[in-house]
Amino acid sequence: MDKGSCLAAGALITLADGTQKPVEALTGDEMLLVWNMYTGQYDIAPILFIDCDAMQNYTIINLSFSNGETVKVISEHGFWDYNLNQYVYLDRDAAQYIGHWFSSQTTDEYGNMVAMRVQLLDVTIQTEMTVAYSPVTYGHLCYFVNGMLSMPGGIEGLFNIFEVDAETMSYDRGLMQEDIGRYGLFTYEEFAEFFPVSQEVFEAFNGQYLKVAIGKGLIDIVTLETLVSRYAEFFI
Repeated sequence: MDKGSCLAAGALITLADGTQKPVEALTGDEMLLVWNMYTGQYDIAPILFIDCDAMQNYTIINLSFSNGETVKVISEHGFWDYNLNQYVYLDRDAAQYIGHWFSSQTTDEYGNMVAMRVQLLDVTIQTEMTVAYSPVTYGHLCYFVNGMLSMPGGIEGLFNIFEVDAETMSYDRGLMQEDIGRYGLFTYEEFAEFFPVSQEVFEAFNGQYLKVAIGKGLIDIVTLETLVSRYAEFFI
């Protein structure tokens, strides 16, 4: 797992009120705009933590979208792909997704937040001296960067666990219950036998559903141990 995965300085993160703030200016106390997969609606969530790596030369992946936005990604960053109906990590091989449609937040004529489909048009790669940042939100994990619905890098297996209804962009409740019935859910006590985390951390990362993720082969115990070790410093 690349410690530097995520966003270059200058990326604009959408706050709960719809305004944007450079990722490097976040204090960690802000409420961010997120997409709630349980309700299929915009929601707000606190920042769980912000990972940050030092100023150095990074390989920057420039993702250019049809609405004029360009997102600078370091290593990888997830975006909601309408074509595949799930989050996909865009990285050095992102050109394979050119032509796909992704989710961008905008406002309609009445000032309401609405989702707009924008197309990935171009991918260029360059080296740039910058700082790498990776915010994560409580419960939802996602947030909006330069208006694009996104998921932090380096946490594959913690999302895309359940099938999503493409019409409502929310979990298909019937299929979700089938998965839970087949694989079960972790209780906190059961999870803590494997991973010594607090109940707050368990809930923040939707730990109950990780039994389904393991059952589906989306993540394994070794990878989970790596993630717990990787992020333990933020929860001491």
